[in-house]
Amino acid sequence: MKKNLRRLPGLIALVLAMLMMLSLAACSGEEAPAESTQTPAVTETQVPAEDTATPSPSPEDTLLPTATPVPTANSDGQLTFTSMSKGFSFQYDEKYIALSNQADNAMIYPAGDTTLPYCSVSLVSDTDAVSYLKEIAAGAMIEMEGSLSTAPGEPVSEEIDGREIYTISYAYSYEDESVSGTVICIYYAEDVAEGQVAVYSSTALEADSETVGGILALAIETFKLS
Repeated sequence: MKKNLRRLPGLIALVLAMLMMLSLAACSGEEAPAESTQTPAVTETQVPAEDTATPSPSPEDTLLPTATPVPTANSDGQLTFTSMSKGFSFQYDEKYIALSNQADNAMIYPAGDTTLPYCSVSLVSDTDAVSYLKEIAAGAMIEMEGSLSTAPGEPVSEEIDGREIYTISYAYSYEDESVSGTVICIYYAEDVAEGQVAVYSSTALEADSETVGGILALAIETFKLS
């Protein structure tokens, strides 16, 4: 018993020494930075000032509208209208305005605006001249019912410049805030190719019949297929 008591102080000192070593190891472990297992955040690259400016426009943005060429009249003061998709052309007086409609046929306005009077030159397909005019006549009878003063008859054949051309006409009463009177509609049609018909028409008050008649005469004379 006495022998064991004599060893006790030594054992206590040994235990204290071990505790001190463990305490020092723990402290040193807290001070050492732990090795990170996560991927470091990527630092955003600094973009040069010139690269942060507004991007240059694409080539489409920089294209300027192409200027529409101004047609040149010939020595007789006539301009040429050309339908690129339909493949026909004709001439008209330079003092008039000729425009393409949605079907790429021509509308001619002698008064300088899109009101009466006006003419048209068209190329229609899948028909013939007589059948087309009969359809126009039937449509006019339905649309103008009650206002027709002269009904369209059967297509009549005329020889113009050695060409067989068919025609119909009708008249109806018209009135609005600025215009009133009898409107005369005239259609000419000729077979120009298999299944293709050239149509020349005018819609005008009686007082403008001479003007639109001259437009149609020139269009018929100069009409060409490309």
